[in-house]
Amino acid sequence: MELERFGKFTLLIDGIYKSIHKIKLDTAPYLGIKSVHVFWVYCLRTHPEGLTATELAALSEIDRSLVSREVAKLCADGYITYVGGSGKRRNYNSRLVLMEKGLELAEYIRKEALIIQNRADEGISEAELEMFYTVLEKLNVNFSNMVKKKEDTSSPKIETE
Repeated sequence: MELERFGKFTLLIDGIYKSIHKIKLDTAPYLGIKSVHVFWVYCLRTHPEGLTATELAALSEIDRSLVSREVAKLCADGYITYVGGSGKRRNYNSRLVLMEKGLELAEYIRKEALIIQNRADEGISEAELEMFYTVLEKLNVNFSNMVKKKEDTSSPKIETE
């Protein structure tokens, strides 16, 4: 007999997502940025060569037009800037990099993220965490493939094979 896990899986993933979102919503105003900016600043910290708005959108799975609008605020506030492109005009090849103020914010976010990570990992062994992330990555690929296949076929339902 097949064990149905979808309901439990969905509730657990939704619960984790909502908790993370609440943490970001509670923290972001204290930092002077929006919650959507937290991940972008964190990503740019790990990519010192910079990322294009398209790459940032793909990493955060957010629409590129939203990224373009929102990074303008981060630029205006002195957290990030565009480099590359032709002359002073930015284009799709221009990269976003952290400025000094952004680097300081990114370091603060990194430290806070480690505290949150360590609290979330309490009572879980390294081996369990390694297995969890291995399985989670596979689930992500499988779900992404289902969505992509559905989009390619324009079918209203997920195909079973």
